[in-house]
Amino acid sequence: MFGSFAVVLVLFMACQSPQADRALAEQLARSGRSVEALAIFERIVAQNPADLEVRMWIARLQLRLGRTDEAEAGFRAVLLQKPSDVDARIGLGATLIRKDAWEEALTVLLDTEKDAGSNAELFATLARAYRRAGDDRRALEYYERALAIAPEDPDLREGYEATVRAYGHSIEVEGFAEGGVSDARDISVTGSVRVRPRFLLEGIARTQNRNGSSDAMFGGGGIWRLNRTSNLAFRVGGGVDNVSLANGDVTAEVRHYRGPFEIGFNFRYLSFTDVDASSFSPILAWDTGTRWRLAARYTYSLSSFHATGRTGGDHSALLRETFRVSRRVDTTLTYAYGIESFEDLTADRLADLGGHTVAATVRLRLPSLTTLAATWEHQWRANDTRLDRVTLLFVQRFR
Repeated sequence: MFGSFAVVLVLFMACQSPQADRALAEQLARSGRSVEALAIFERIVAQNPADLEVRMWIARLQLRLGRTDEAEAGFRAVLLQKPSDVDARIGLGATLIRKDAWEEALTVLLDTEKDAGSNAELFATLARAYRRAGDDRRALEYYERALAIAPEDPDLREGYEATVRAYGHSIEVEGFAEGGVSDARDISVTGSVRVRPRFLLEGIARTQNRNGSSDAMFGGGGIWRLNRTSNLAFRVGGGVDNVSLANGDVTAEVRHYRGPFEIGFNFRYLSFTDVDASSFSPILAWDTGTRWRLAARYTYSLSSFHATGRTGGDHSALLRETFRVSRRVDTTLTYAYGIESFEDLTADRLADLGGHTVAATVRLRLPSLTTLAATWEHQWRANDTRLDRVTLLFVQRFR
């Protein structure tokens, strides 16, 4: 009731004079109170339909509120009266990107670039359009031009860093220690280099000490962007006379992105000293576009034991929820059953896949393009034994 009274009071005060009306609406808009600001601006334009500045405010607020059809109509109405208006053309481009009409958005924005000069908002909008088009190289170029003008803009910085994480080179170091029914120490190093705009090449080295044995694996792979919405990843690795780690490891995965959804399929073949295993996993994720991301994976695995000639199949599942605490911090909670428990599969797990695992992760992304993460996992196995693991991750990305 108090909130409704406050809105009525604001509207009453805004009626005192046209200038007070406009000033209050702009203040509300800049403070994030979009609905209240929009109501005042709509009343102003009803009294003076020729006020293009107010029409621009209305279109911007409609876009902010996700009313893309109304926003597009508003920007186009301004452009009918003033075709050279740079802000309206940028606003129209931003709206078309939100509607996934990125081709038309690029046409509008590139034409605007001829008249806009050094405009950070235009460069940032072009960067987002190129990202939607799947051209991360050009997106980075425009983000850099925008940041040169507005280096303190947090939205620009976040967009630039997200693009580097998707496109740039990187070095990743991950290590874990576990104790309980098994005692192990593991460290892996992965380096990736963008050798072509659509191809990222990877090299991997891994060592593990588990229950007195010492294993090593080496391999490589890559990620190939098939088109703007689909990626194909592959990885091949292996070692010699490993006890816990695989002597051969082949993975292939395809992922397709459509709006807020990610759909994929993973195939993996592992060859250990005494057993071979193949797994098949459909993958589904939903990113709400705000702070939440939900992911699920089902796995059917088939294991063949050399000594006995026995073959067995198992079903596994994983649920993962990520919450973005802030621009630079997120947390992840995971529940897994079976082969997805402690995802780095070792030989000792193949005969006993009935484990349940819970995990919690905290991830920090620094302005230096460094990512730090810490994960704690706890596993209950079918034979009433338990295992704990702590994993630390360091990733440094490069333009």
